[in-house]
Amino acid sequence: MSTVDHRPGHAHTRLQDVSLLEYWQALTSRRWMIAGITILVTAIVLVGTLLTTPQFRATTTLQINRDAMNVVNIENLMPAESPMDRDFYETQYELLRSRSLAQEVIRKTHLAEHPAYKDIAEKAASQAEAGAEGDKVAVQKRQQDAVERALTADVIAGLEIEPVRNSRLAKVHFSSPDPALSAQVANAYASTFISDNLQRQLDASTFAVKYLSERLEQLRAKVEESERALVDYSGDQQIVSVGENAPSLPAQNLTELNGLLATAQSAKITAEAAWNEARGGNGLNLPQVVSSPLVQNLREAQSQMEAEYNQKLATYKPDYPEMMRLKSRIDAGNAQIQREVGVIRASLKSQYDAAAQQEQLTEQRIGSLKHDQLDLEERSIRYNMLKRDVDTNRQLYDALLQRFKEIGVAGNVGANNVSVIDAAEIPGSPYSPRLPVNLALGVVFGFFLGLVLALMLHLVGSIRRAQRA
Repeated sequence: MSTVDHRPGHAHTRLQDVSLLEYWQALTSRRWMIAGITILVTAIVLVGTLLTTPQFRATTTLQINRDAMNVVNIENLMPAESPMDRDFYETQYELLRSRSLAQEVIRKTHLAEHPAYKDIAEKAASQAEAGAEGDKVAVQKRQQDAVERALTADVIAGLEIEPVRNSRLAKVHFSSPDPALSAQVANAYASTFISDNLQRQLDASTFAVKYLSERLEQLRAKVEESERALVDYSGDQQIVSVGENAPSLPAQNLTELNGLLATAQSAKITAEAAWNEARGGNGLNLPQVVSSPLVQNLREAQSQMEAEYNQKLATYKPDYPEMMRLKSRIDAGNAQIQREVGVIRASLKSQYDAAAQQEQLTEQRIGSLKHDQLDLEERSIRYNMLKRDVDTNRQLYDALLQRFKEIGVAGNVGANNVSVIDAAEIPGSPYSPRLPVNLALGVVFGFFLGLVLALMLHLVGSIRRAQRA
């Protein structure tokens, strides 16, 4: 040990020059004090541990999926997990820690009647009864609510939710002085949470079915109303539907008449050319005349009679009776030929007139159909609006009906996204207090406390000696 500097101004400097050997000597000189403090702290920890009521911990393991199994869709039988599911799982853990779930567990397990919680329940019931007014049923209800509120804090304090990392599993721990009660409450938490989850799904499905049924009834009435308006308007305006994306009747007739008009115009041109040819000349060279068997027979007979007349003219005079009879026959044949040519000319004229009239009538009908089509298009604006309204309402109704059926099928399946993997078993040993761990901590804490006190005493003694010097 170094010598003490007797100069007062150097007391602080002297304390800074204390060596590790001096510390070691200070500790060894007070080793019995350190050991005593260690033993004392350990004894205190031991007594406190032995006096602490043992707590037994039971654990139920749950699997919580993001969504329920999709039974009605074979392609997606199991739900797919997403990195965005953290909010969902945190919500499930908070639901497990909720007061409402704890109160349901209290009622389900009759904790108010258990010896571990009976004192708390009786105290809360007596306090509620002291300030209660009204009939017996109301007083009992207030007492029950007060007991549940009083026990809720203790139940939640004994509850611990431990999510299993990188999995869909969660462990539900419950600690209490009674091992059987711990297992009972842990299992009750799991079953109650599952039943509540199913009830929430059922309530949501029931609400959805009720809402959709009301909306379906409204849409059905709207579809009927829009269809009735469409039928009434089409009847008033004489609009006949010929099919989706099909042309209207006037448009179809216009298409047909345009073809007929082209045919009529072609026929008129042909008939007009034939008539123009027939109006000039004697008409004997007309194709219709040349191709007529009657005219050709008459002309052949006429030629024979003319040849006979010319032959006899060399013998007889023109005023000879036989020659006069032959001449008369020749004139009658020419007249008959001219009559037949006239008939053919009249036929060509009739054909021309008929073709011209057909063309005119066709053009008039086309003009009328054009007017009808334009009028129909103008009236169809309102018709198309009503028809779009019908189509939109029907599509909405069909989509909503399909959704209604899907919800009905899914609701009947009763799928649940929470299941119990391992039910809680009655623990064979207490979870806390842990005697070996507490004794080890007591020894360590007592030893360090002894070291600190030994060093503080050494430093205080050094300071006093320095001041006296």
